[in-house]
Order: sequence, then C-alpha cells, then structure tokens
Amino acid sequence: MPKKQAKTKRRFSKRYSIDQCLLYKTGSIKKLSEKLCIEKNDLEIILKNSPKYREFTIPEESNPFSLKVKKARSVQEPINELRKIHERILYLLEPVEIPDYAHAAVKNRSYRSNAAVHVNSPSIATFDLKNFYGSTHSYLIYFFFLDNLKCSPDVAGALTNLTTFRNAMPTGSPLSPLLSLHASKGMLDEIFNLAKSLNLTFTCYIDDLTISGPAIPKRLENRILRIVNLYGYKLSTNKTRIFTCDKIKHVTGVAISNGKLKAPYSRFRTSRNLESAIGGDFPSHGFSNLKLHEKLSGLLGETAYLDSRYAEKAKKAQENLKIVRLNEANLKK
Repeated sequence: MPKKQAKTKRRFSKRYSIDQCLLYKTGSIKKLSEKLCIEKNDLEIILKNSPKYREFTIPEESNPFSLKVKKARSVQEPINELRKIHERILYLLEPVEIPDYAHAAVKNRSYRSNAAVHVNSPSIATFDLKNFYGSTHSYLIYFFFLDNLKCSPDVAGALTNLTTFRNAMPTGSPLSPLLSLHASKGMLDEIFNLAKSLNLTFTCYIDDLTISGPAIPKRLENRILRIVNLYGYKLSTNKTRIFTCDKIKHVTGVAISNGKLKAPYSRFRTSRNLESAIGGDFPSHGFSNLKLHEKLSGLLGETAYLDSRYAEKAKKAQENLKIVRLNEANLKK
C-alpha cells in the first residue's frame, strides 16, 4: 500500500541551512523513496519509464482592455504520482535558506518586494534571461543535488530524472520556480558578487535581473552576458533597460518614481477601460456585466497592493462586485 503523502504546504517560522534538509546526504534509492513517501518499487517503476507530463500550449492572448498581448506559451505539467513527488520535493526544499537577492518562490517576498529594494536608487538596469526554465539544463540540477545536497551520484541522477523534462526544467511544475533558483545559484551568486564589487545592488525575480545604484557602468551588460553564457543561459538583449535618475523606472511590473513604488500607467488605463465598459462607453468584448466587475475588482485589488492610492477604488470595486453577484443570484431564483 502506498505511503500516506505528506501535505505539500505548511508554515515555518525560520529557515535552516541546507545541511538540515531531509534530502541532505541521501545515499540510496531506498532512502530516497522513504523521504519522498513512496514505495521503493513504485519509485523504480517511475524512474524506468518516461516521466509523466501533460503537454499543452497556452495560446496567444490579447487583452482588449489593457491592449497587451501575451505570447503563446508551451507548458509541461507533471501528473499523477510524478506531481506528488514534485510537491514533496518542494515541501522539503521550501524551508531551506535562500539568498537575500531572490524574491520569487520565497515566502513573504514578491515582485513588489523585489522592486522595493531599488526604490531609492538613482539608476536602475533590468535584464531578462531568455527561456529561463528551458535553459536550466539537467546538469545544473544534477550538480545541485550532488554538490549542494550531497546526495550520492545515483540519487542525484534519480532526482534529476524526476524533476526535469527533456533535459531541462519543466514550465508547469510547482517545484520549478524554487528548484531553478537553487540550480542557477552559481550564476546568480557571480552576478551578485559583480554588483557588490561595483557598489551596486542586485536582485532577481525568476528570469528578471535588476541592478541599481548611483550610476550603471557602461559595460555592465557585457559583463553579465559573459557570466550567464558561462552557465548556458542567454540574455534577451532587446529587453535590457537602463533607467537614469530623471526617468520613471519599471521593475518587475512596478513603477518607481520620486522614491516611491507606484502602479504603472498601464494598470490605470486598463481599469479606466473596464469602468467605461461597465458604463457602456467602451466595448465589452463579449464579457458579461458580472465578468467585467470581476476583472475590475481583481485588477484594482492587485493594484492597491502595489500602490495604496488605489485602496479606496479597490474597496469600492469589491463592494460593487458583491452587489452585482447578489443581483445575479436574485435573478436566477
């Protein structure tokens, strides 16, 4: 009978060093199966067969209210027992210490906290890692399990087999944001040390790299490019942005102006178009009145998280949504 699966989420008050992780120095497949809460025979069957993933493509999506287009994205999502294994590994890795510069897949950190680090910097440079998960190759993951977690070579190989898809990090696994951080830490540490040597501040949010300080050196991008190439990554050089002291700066979807975090103008424009659609002065694009209110409430709620000036509007939108839902329910009676 399969062992009872541990819960994948729990609260922890303090992070611990990696040598305190349950996976640390796992020396055999039998021990690994015990730590993953799965029978050894079942684990061996999973390892012998092709990993089970559901592959699909999220089509290109155009938002008629923000006027933005999201590119099509391929997703590889672990299913069945493999999904449970990914969740279990995530459960074991979550409390492990991570660098201060990392703001994704970390409790109490977010894209907002990432931007907040740079709020008082006169100059900011942002860089984007191209195809980050696809470039986080299996050898990086293998050496994390081997060198950092000190697993035996066969266990490190098994864990790599279990957590990668076609020799890279899958895009649809709940484990991928955190494991990719650990796997790419060597590269990120080098960028952090480079920034520190230049008296600059570095943070990362998955594939978004931000460096700030009094001034951005002219050849900084070339130096970062050499580091990321060394680890098998690439920069989307067309997405590199340098913001000087006289410009509004944009960091992971947050605007920085006059030493304050603010919602970018695009959010204001989107909310205005949704409000106009609700009032009949802008096309609804096939969305019902209820759906428009849901979109507006969700947008303003998140915007208020970035910028407190939107708090009252978010509260009002939530109240209006409740009224619309109540009216819809009464009509169905």
